[in-house]
Amino acid sequence: MDNIKSLGIPQRHQPAKIVDLKVRTGDNVDKQAPLLTYEYSRQIDTSDPQSEDALVIKALHKKANADGTYSMREFLRTPFEGVVSSVLCSVGDVVSHGQALVEVDMPCAHGAVFNGLCGLCGKDVSGVDTSGVPNTTANIDMFHDATGLRVSADVAAAIDADTRKMLWDHKKLSLIIDLDQTIIHATDTTNPGFGQWLTENYRGPDDTTPENAPESAGASEDSPAAGQQLPSDVASFFLPQVAGQFFIKYRPGLRGFLENIAQYYEMHIYTMGTRPYADAVAAAIDPDRRFFNRRILSRNESGSDEWKHLERLFPVDTSMVTILDDRADVWRRSPNLIKVHPYVFFKGVGDINAGKLKQHQAAAPPLLDPTPEADSNTGNHPQASDEGIQAETESSAEPAAAEARTYLTDHDRELYILEGVLIRIHAKYYEELAVTSAQELPPPDLAQILSRERQQVLSGVTLVFSSTFPIAPGSPRPQDTDLWWRASSFGARCELEVSDRTTHVVAGKPGTEKVNQARQRHRRAGKSPEASTLPIVVNPKWLLDSLYHWQRQDETAYLWYAEDRDAVARLRGLQLQGAESVSPPKRKSEDNGTPGNARKQARGPLHKSVRRVLERDDSREALNGYESSNTTDIEAEL
Repeated sequence: MDNIKSLGIPQRHQPAKIVDLKVRTGDNVDKQAPLLTYEYSRQIDTSDPQSEDALVIKALHKKANADGTYSMREFLRTPFEGVVSSVLCSVGDVVSHGQALVEVDMPCAHGAVFNGLCGLCGKDVSGVDTSGVPNTTANIDMFHDATGLRVSADVAAAIDADTRKMLWDHKKLSLIIDLDQTIIHATDTTNPGFGQWLTENYRGPDDTTPENAPESAGASEDSPAAGQQLPSDVASFFLPQVAGQFFIKYRPGLRGFLENIAQYYEMHIYTMGTRPYADAVAAAIDPDRRFFNRRILSRNESGSDEWKHLERLFPVDTSMVTILDDRADVWRRSPNLIKVHPYVFFKGVGDINAGKLKQHQAAAPPLLDPTPEADSNTGNHPQASDEGIQAETESSAEPAAAEARTYLTDHDRELYILEGVLIRIHAKYYEELAVTSAQELPPPDLAQILSRERQQVLSGVTLVFSSTFPIAPGSPRPQDTDLWWRASSFGARCELEVSDRTTHVVAGKPGTEKVNQARQRHRRAGKSPEASTLPIVVNPKWLLDSLYHWQRQDETAYLWYAEDRDAVARLRGLQLQGAESVSPPKRKSEDNGTPGNARKQARGPLHKSVRRVLERDDSREALNGYESSNTTDIEAEL
């Protein structure tokens, strides 16, 4: 490793003239030893308070040159001890900033420093010299839990090279995983009855059996949860100096996800939670340390409670790293990020470790209510019901007079989809690595592979949004929203107005101006086979599901207007067989209370989810309620 350091004059002193040399090649020098003397000119500053002193003014003018400057002399000192390897200047030379004047060979580069002490030679290198040059170049913090350990760029590069070789040898990549609302959902409560309520009202995942349902993780013997047999996908623990008890719900499929992905990735935890919280969660989800070991980075070591930095763990090479997180904003939309649908199990609770970050939804204490609500976890994958946490009714074995029992269930499928995406990305990387290695080219970059895979999802799609983004004063432009950016990164072309290029209108509700423009194009084009592009009006959930699945979804299940099914077939080159015809909803007169825009919406047959709303007797209130819930989902997503 090269320990020769070049020294020169600071920028504020250029140009300068060498007046005297203090050392020769081969001399041993101590830290702060003078190497040479140089002279530079300084302009007389009349605004300097010292210039108000008459004696100072007289002295300055005695030394002043013809151009109004006066000469100053300084030593060039070495901030390091070592041996002078070469002197690159002579007396009388005029030099400038950036020019190497003396080179010093350091016996130790102090490339690894722990709490101010060099890890190689043991010397104290915590100081800084008078010119602001640090005593060591070890300024990179790249370790998970050793906050006092820093390394130089050279050492960091060597560590990264070793890590890269190790991953290649085991045919793995690196995966950074967030905790809260990515693979778990957590809540803290001081209610002593919460654990008992949860045990009685949540039966656990389908694979829950008495032998694999552990007791509360981390609960002390005298705690309210001690002895409770929580479901196998729920754990609880206490933390020092925290009054409440923590309950964490594993995202469905977490154990299998970690088991399978560990074959392809070396996994790291990166959380905004504190170190005790991160350790407690890791002990619950990975008790044997098979998946994460000690690769855990918390808020205490990250250096920020607002941002996450990929370079904090991989300061030199990020070409083999991908990230799973439910937030893109904290990563500043890193190209290495795979954004995850936020996981919510406990009703009314967002990210308990968000800190200064904007919540996905308003945080509130969990409600001890055995009847779940639709906003508990909307999920992002269509199920038999739209809720992620649902109420299931089970008939009692008691006589018919007994009431049915209501349970909580969780149908989130995110991790099953992410597992397939990650395995596909892993295969793409090593396919390209085989090609680049054979041709002696630079290895592939995972960020570029992710970008190419994203671009294929919505390639050929041109989107126009309607009633999807907030329009209140101070709201960002549509082009600046997260959803616009994500749609573009997945290959879609996003535009503000409906045009001949438009293939999809993503509408938060039917009957808007842009939706009506799309309907008019349908009527003009009719069913002509020459009409290659007909705007399809879809619910925003089509776009979200396509993004989260990394696969374009069949628009048929997301249509606002049933007649668009033919356009879907035409646009995607599909042939519909046995398509079910849908009759238009009944029209109501204004005398019966139907709003004007509802009559406009009825011009085209609406899809069954909308038709059910409009056909109710209380159509005005029902339609407003439908639109309101849809807007809430989109705002939460943004």
